[in-house]
Amino acid sequence: MNKIICDLNFAMSVNIPCGITVEEFKAYKERVRSGAEKLTHLLEIGSVGFPNLVNYDTSKIKDFTKDKKNNFNDLIIIGIGGSALGIEAIFNAILPYGYNSMSYVDRGYLPRVWIADNIDPNKIKSILKICDPEDTMAIVISKSGSTVETIENYSLIHEWFTSKVQDIKKHIVVITEQQGSLRDYANENELTTFDIDNNIGGRFSVLSPVGLVPAAFLGIDIDRLLEGASLVSHEFQEQIISLSALYLYFMESKKTIEVLMPYSSRLEKFAEWFCQLWSESLGKKYIENNEEKHFGTTPLRCMGAIDQHSQIQLFRDGPKDKLVTFIEIQSHNNDTAVKSNYYKAFNYLDGISLGKLLNMELMATEAALLTSNVPSLKLICKTIDEYSLGQLFMLYQYIVPIIGLTCNIDPFNQPGVEEAKEYAYGLMGRKNFEDKKAYFDSIYKKSDEFII
Repeated sequence: MNKIICDLNFAMSVNIPCGITVEEFKAYKERVRSGAEKLTHLLEIGSVGFPNLVNYDTSKIKDFTKDKKNNFNDLIIIGIGGSALGIEAIFNAILPYGYNSMSYVDRGYLPRVWIADNIDPNKIKSILKICDPEDTMAIVISKSGSTVETIENYSLIHEWFTSKVQDIKKHIVVITEQQGSLRDYANENELTTFDIDNNIGGRFSVLSPVGLVPAAFLGIDIDRLLEGASLVSHEFQEQIISLSALYLYFMESKKTIEVLMPYSSRLEKFAEWFCQLWSESLGKKYIENNEEKHFGTTPLRCMGAIDQHSQIQLFRDGPKDKLVTFIEIQSHNNDTAVKSNYYKAFNYLDGISLGKLLNMELMATEAALLTSNVPSLKLICKTIDEYSLGQLFMLYQYIVPIIGLTCNIDPFNQPGVEEAKEYAYGLMGRKNFEDKKAYFDSIYKKSDEFII
């Protein structure tokens, strides 16, 4: 069984001075059980739904994509934040590097994939220039159905389609809640739709149709993703509690930077997904004893072995404010042994495969951080596939809310994000946001004196 292993050695005080003692570890594990109980209660009353996604019936998705996925040369995903990062993490981990540059035959007669997330005009225009509307499927994803960046990008793509294709219904899929403007639009235009349940937050939606529909279009085994996630739900209770306890201990020990450092380029986008999940869930303001408090730590994506040549210098010799989580892959796909006997100075590399070298460098970095009193822990995956990726997604989807609920903050809202959206709506002249525009005008004042 390809089950993720958690190595906590270099976070423990027996190995590193700043680590957690066995007694403290026991106490923190008992403490975070209260957060786990709160999460269970939210699940039972239906307020939270992501753990139930392991039982999602994928038959409708597979039936739909079976007849569609080989009929298009390009697939455009239109979404942002939780409606894009998880999808990119799946593609980055499972599809071959350079997938879009492969021929249609080498791709298994499956479409290229493009992520229209940001409203950078250069990005979206470049995508539309590359693709042919008659040979393109687009998936529009917005939980609320009103995400302005998604609607803006779709407006361009809708115009692009209608100028060239006769029946747009054959080219558009919508994934959204059962109510909202995007749902109304889809229903009125008889577009294919998939639902996002109300109790599934955007950053917790990767294992819902948000991630599963695009993945199925690319021939990815979505059932294996859910099987891996299900393993976490049923067999990872000790790992979930232990990791939640460790993260909370170091958060409260002034480790204000949360580094995730996978030693595989295939998990680069997973690290970006983690950064959204962590920051949006745990970065919260609250009031205690009439005093404003601020909860959370800053997540940082770091890539092994690349960042050994840059950020590790800061981690070792800079401020001691970091906890590093490594992800090790025991068996790398396409691993290749090196022949270095062409020059005597390089002979020490002879016979060492790329994957073995990568894991040697990981261990060397663990040791270097250890000698600098920088705590670390490690998740070990046998390989990267749908099963292990499903485990990684679900593992952190449990850990993050348990930490928040333990500390009596709401890990499922995002008020700091919402206010900026409302100011933007006011600037765009959206109805019912006139007060936000007026308030924006009252505070957004700058002096030429400080523009140089």
